[in-house]
Amino acid sequence: MSATQTSSRARTYALYTGAPRQLACEIVAGLPRQAPLIPAPAHCAQLLLESETFYWILSSQRNFFEFPFGIQYVQPTAEGIRLHLESNASLDSLLAGLLPARVSVGTGDDEIHGLNGCRITARSERGIELRRLGQPTSIQLTGPSRRAFHKAEATLAERIRDHAGEASWLASDTWTAHERRWEDERQPLPYESTWRDAAWLPSGLLRRLGLLHTVAVPQVVTGHQSRLGEWWILELDHYSDTGLRRAELVQALIDPEHGLPLELRGHRDPTSDGGRGLVLLKALDNSATLQLRYDRFDYPVKAERAEMFAAIRRRISALTGEAPLPAMPGCSATG
Repeated sequence: MSATQTSSRARTYALYTGAPRQLACEIVAGLPRQAPLIPAPAHCAQLLLESETFYWILSSQRNFFEFPFGIQYVQPTAEGIRLHLESNASLDSLLAGLLPARVSVGTGDDEIHGLNGCRITARSERGIELRRLGQPTSIQLTGPSRRAFHKAEATLAERIRDHAGEASWLASDTWTAHERRWEDERQPLPYESTWRDAAWLPSGLLRRLGLLHTVAVPQVVTGHQSRLGEWWILELDHYSDTGLRRAELVQALIDPEHGLPLELRGHRDPTSDGGRGLVLLKALDNSATLQLRYDRFDYPVKAERAEMFAAIRRRISALTGEAPLPAMPGCSATG
């Protein structure tokens, strides 16, 4: 492969993953000639774990970060995925979302919160690796220091114990009784056939998370799933004085080589009275739906968040231009 081809593929890799340019060049240079830049998981267990991971990211990462969800870039491989976190703050909230724990709910019953059966199986100076017991899976979290990981984990475990819960991930290489019961009763969503059929979508979005800041320009992204994982909704809040870059994000998501098997089914512009803009993307086989919701809102900038909002502004200002979405008369953006 020529230097020009390598450079072009590295730019595409960085676009989809958010990886720094030098890292993207190194990764692409090490790939076989015909290997996809954004591979799908080789094992169904990994795909399902990534779909759960994306679910918990949407549930836990609802604060303001420089990058959407506090994840600076991802590094997907056929065997697993690496999430590089931007800060200690994003680490604290993400660990609270991902590490499995027994917690009490309002009814007085207990349930498992987080990735059931997952354990920290490796540690390094800049990260940890999570694997699900007995399955060929891998989620790596990197970025903050070893000390930051240790502190975040210890603080979380103490908080769970203070609320009469159990830090299940500390049970080493065995399932806790509550985890096993939760698994045996098929409480986790991935046991639902609808979820399993659509799991490629949240997994694919996680593997292309960089698009939310290399192509799109939201100040914050939140979201949720619906209909047992058949629908995934991303809510992209924008400043009132910036573009939305909807067409650019749609084009990247449906790209036949690097995107996902989705097609644009409809869209609606934001309205002058504050109505949200909508973009509807559906799977070619109708197994899953992605709805992008666009809003404009200028959040108040408190002193303690001034530096964060300035970083978000700098990120957004690096992208300019906005293409129109194609006219689709008679098409619905609500499904």
